[in-house]
Amino acid sequence: MLRKLMLASALIATSAIAQQNTDISGANFQSGKADAPLASLGRQAAASGKRLVITAPAEWHARIASKVRAGGNANLLLREGFYENVLVRVEDQAAADAEPERAAKSDVEKMKAEAAKAKADAEKSRAEAEKAKAEAETARNEANASKARADAEAARAEAATRQAAAARAAAAPPPPAAPAMKPATAVAAPANDSAATRARMEASLNEGRPATGSIGVPSLKQGDMIYVDGSERAISRREGNRRLLYWLDGDLDLRRSEIKMVSPTQYQVLGLIRGDGVLRRDAVTTASTLDAAEPADRSPTRLALEQSLNESRTITQTVVPSNLRNGDVIYVNGSAVAVVRREGGDLLRYWLTGSLDLTQNGIVADGANKYKILSDTVH
Repeated sequence: MLRKLMLASALIATSAIAQQNTDISGANFQSGKADAPLASLGRQAAASGKRLVITAPAEWHARIASKVRAGGNANLLLREGFYENVLVRVEDQAAADAEPERAAKSDVEKMKAEAAKAKADAEKSRAEAEKAKAEAETARNEANASKARADAEAARAEAATRQAAAARAAAAPPPPAAPAMKPATAVAAPANDSAATRARMEASLNEGRPATGSIGVPSLKQGDMIYVDGSERAISRREGNRRLLYWLDGDLDLRRSEIKMVSPTQYQVLGLIRGDGVLRRDAVTTASTLDAAEPADRSPTRLALEQSLNESRTITQTVVPSNLRNGDVIYVNGSAVAVVRREGGDLLRYWLTGSLDLTQNGIVADGANKYKILSDTVH
């Protein structure tokens, strides 16, 4: 019986070596029936110089190695398997030696493939970046071209406006000559034609551009500038960062107290113009003695002085002429006289009440409607 078992083991080993692969069940391995075949495989592999590659569960590796090496010092490679069996593969040594080289070559090929893919990705990213850069450059060039076209159109429009203004001025008819037969009844022609005057004012006040439109007297605002040329009156008004030109629509007495004369042809609006109003002192004849009184509440004269001297805040205090001090400044608008006094870092405002001789020593004129007090002893 023993001889038959040994013979069967030898046959299995010989067959295993011949077939290159042997599959031993887990039951045979656990029962010990595979010990003799494993020893025989180890002896055969040691004798032939081949390598045994055995795949089995990891906890069996030590027992397998001892059984194989019981037969001979074979070249043995153990790999972990997930099934309860023992798979034996016999390899030539040359194939075994070539395996690391094949693995290394595979790794090199894999690295080359990855490098090629990375290079292709980089080329694609670079191409996309170049495309985005070219598109941005194209958009920038188109924006610059559009801006240049817009600037050119604006320049042409402004040039056309100036040419039109010059043409209107040149085309203005000259004043008609008086009839030779009736010199006594001849009517003098107006000094300035309205169209030519407006063209001239647009050229000097608005760089040749036409006025924005017309505004009425009630629409005038503080800070507006009024320019006079003959019968034409232009309003220059700052709106935001621009200064616009309008024509004044309606009659306006430029001697009103809400209007300050800057020059004979230029006036500044000091406040809203409502009702009949009063005239500035420099526009009427007054006596040398001033009879001052506090103006009525909400009267145009009071509102105009409070707006120009006290930021539209109400002036509540009064002062008599004998209490005027050196350094006081008085502003006259008819019988309404406002006094501005500096005390330290503050400016105080009063209404003057009583009679004041403007020609006495200690009082000097400092412009239209404005006087300085140079003495503490005025009366």
